[in-house]
Amino acid sequence: MGLSIYTGRIDITEPDGYHCDYERFILTANPDGSRTLRTVTRSPKGDLLRDVNQMVAADWRPIEVTGRLFFKNEFQGTVMRRVIGDKIHSYVWTPGSPMDYQEIDAPPKMTLGFHPIFHDAWKMSYLDLGSREYQPILTHTVSNTWNGKSLGHGQKLTGQVRFEGSESLAVPAGTFTCERFTWMTSFGKELHVWRYGPHHIFMKMVVAAGDKAGSIYELATLEEKTVAWP
Repeated sequence: MGLSIYTGRIDITEPDGYHCDYERFILTANPDGSRTLRTVTRSPKGDLLRDVNQMVAADWRPIEVTGRLFFKNEFQGTVMRRVIGDKIHSYVWTPGSPMDYQEIDAPPKMTLGFHPIFHDAWKMSYLDLGSREYQPILTHTVSNTWNGKSLGHGQKLTGQVRFEGSESLAVPAGTFTCERFTWMTSFGKELHVWRYGPHHIFMKMVVAAGDKAGSIYELATLEEKTVAWP
């Protein structure tokens, strides 16, 4: 048995050509088949920072997520969720307010969305790759805004995704054989998403239509290390 650890960086190029470091991540492929993802995301303006740690089972079922949000140098709060059976146990702490708890339905094939760009590659994990038709995806988000600048118990969002097949893709981190998807989101965007390998590592996303059309997110660096496990 071993523990595989992937670390990397995702950059963004905006429609006007502005390019910057967008997200840093650590992904661990755990000995029991589960996966843990830690991301730190900084908006291009530099005024929004998200710190997220999430864990999924070997079959991609969400287990738990913790997310912290900072906006304009101020701490906005923490959301922690745990999925037990068919329920999400959601806890929200915001400055100056007591902790708020809700128990929320957790249907099958649902993901927990906390807005890391890396996680967009994981949202496709329940799709039937034998089909080239659009298929529904379901996410329970932590924020009702596209860029995640608010934080709370959120709501369920649906989208339609089509698997486009496999292709070789060159990104700054290297050249990889990837799976490609077209995602029609509930925010009125058309997104093209590429992922790589059994751990569904984010490779690239292009905003093809909608707000910020022309934005490109790409994997800039990737390192892998395997640690022996007794």
